[in-house]
Amino acid sequence: MKQSSLKDFLEFLNQQDAKSFKTDIVDKYLKTHPIDHEEFLPYTFFREETYGRNLIAKNDFFELLVLTWLPEQRTAIHDHANQRCWVLMELGSLTFKNYEPIGPIIDEKKYTLKPAGKAEVIKAGSSPAYIDDGIALHSIANASRKPAISVHLYAAPVARCRIYDEASKTFKWSELEYFTFSGNTWNETIQALH
Repeated sequence: MKQSSLKDFLEFLNQQDAKSFKTDIVDKYLKTHPIDHEEFLPYTFFREETYGRNLIAKNDFFELLVLTWLPEQRTAIHDHANQRCWVLMELGSLTFKNYEPIGPIIDEKKYTLKPAGKAEVIKAGSSPAYIDDGIALHSIANASRKPAISVHLYAAPVARCRIYDEASKTFKWSELEYFTFSGNTWNETIQALH
C-alpha cells in the first residue's frame, strides 16, 4: 500500500467526473492509498448541539467532509439523495444502522421502516465503509463514551436529503449545512471579510 496525502487524494478526486464516480476507481484508491489521520486535523471541529459537518473540498462531482461526533450524537434516519458515499473512520467508532422503507418513498406519506440487518460498528483503522440509497437508508450514532471522527466522500455534493421523522412516520426534505469549510469556522470567515 502507498501512503497518500490529503493533497494527493484531492488531486485524484479532482480528476474524476460523474462517470468515473460510478465505477470502482474510488474503492480501489481508498483500499491502496491510506491517508494519515493527521491530514484531517485542520478540518476537525466539534459541535456541542449536534454532530459537526466540516467541508474540506467540493466540486460538481464530489464533496469531501470531516464529520465530528461527541458521545451520543446521531443522525436522523436519512437517504443520500441518490449519491454514493464512502466513509473512513479516523478516530473512535460509530454505529451504522440500515433501514428499508416498505414501499416507494413519497413526501408526506406515512411509512413504516424495517431494520435491514444488524447494526454495524465501524472502528478507526477499518476498511472504508460504503452506502447508497440502493442498499438502504441509514442512521449513524456515536454510541461510545469517546469522541469520534469520520471522513465522508459523496459522489456529488448533497445539498439536501430526505430524513425520516420517527414521531410522524413521514419523510421530509432537510437542507444540509456545513459547520466549517476549508478549515475555517463561519465566524472566522465573516470576521475576515470585514
